[in-house]
Amino acid sequence: MMEQQMNKIAVLLSSYNGYEYIEEQIDSICKQKNVDFTLYIRDDGSEKEFVELLCGLQKKYDFKLLKEKNIGFLKSFMELLAAVDDADLYAFSDQDDIWSESKLEIAEQWFQKQNSYDSIPLLYHSAYDLVERGKKVGHFYFPDAGYDFRRSITENHFSGFSMVINRKMREMMLQGDRDQIGYHDWWAAMIAQAFGKSFSDVKTEAEHRVHGDNVTTFNIKTRLKWLKKNLCETSEIKKRSCEFERCFKNMMSDKDIRTLAMFTQEKYSLRQSLKKAFYPKRWRPAISSEITIRLLMLLGRV
Repeated sequence: MMEQQMNKIAVLLSSYNGYEYIEEQIDSICKQKNVDFTLYIRDDGSEKEFVELLCGLQKKYDFKLLKEKNIGFLKSFMELLAAVDDADLYAFSDQDDIWSESKLEIAEQWFQKQNSYDSIPLLYHSAYDLVERGKKVGHFYFPDAGYDFRRSITENHFSGFSMVINRKMREMMLQGDRDQIGYHDWWAAMIAQAFGKSFSDVKTEAEHRVHGDNVTTFNIKTRLKWLKKNLCETSEIKKRSCEFERCFKNMMSDKDIRTLAMFTQEKYSLRQSLKKAFYPKRWRPAISSEITIRLLMLLGRV
């Protein structure tokens, strides 16, 4: 039997003044086994000393460094995704986690088993441990059951640093306006549920650090910030939904178009707000989050 050709994988890391943990993360990425990969680091306008640190690490580790201006980590990942166009698979990485040596290999094995490998957007996500000061404080795994396009509008099951996507997903993600889509992993989740396939692997393939400088851990502080922002401004959910409708409406099923339309109306509609707020099925997994999202729906903020 002919051996399957190894995929070319691009690992995309956005850095910003990550002095304390960056070398350990780069080291764990560079120890990946049985895969053909290239690590790309886009530095998001860090101070001079940190950029010099990265340049020094290039002498020890093999990676491509893009020194760019500060645009924020969300846009930084999308800029990097657009800049690297010659890979078969794309993996995202934070600057302060630790990967297992088999993280990319396990992901690639899943992609190799998919019949529609090139024709539909695919998303692989592995479970991970939450670690604080070297001690495990939690575990993150969301099963696929029950997660569909409707749920993907209001909740995101995927953390970018634990995702791997194919070229078709990359192509569709890049159609969105980066000022409107917000979180790149949430954007990918919606695309996968509407047009492709996602898989949440129970295998734990990374340690995600929890600390004060971490920008992706969704803790109490960030939840309150998210609530305040949604009360005071046009919600990210609505902006992302409107952008999804603009990009993909002509490709969507009638059912998904009707579902998305509940979130894209320009003016406040009491009927739509009540329909969402008293929808018979869950919008989010946690009770506190479910109550919050339904309150925002009732107020017309989501």
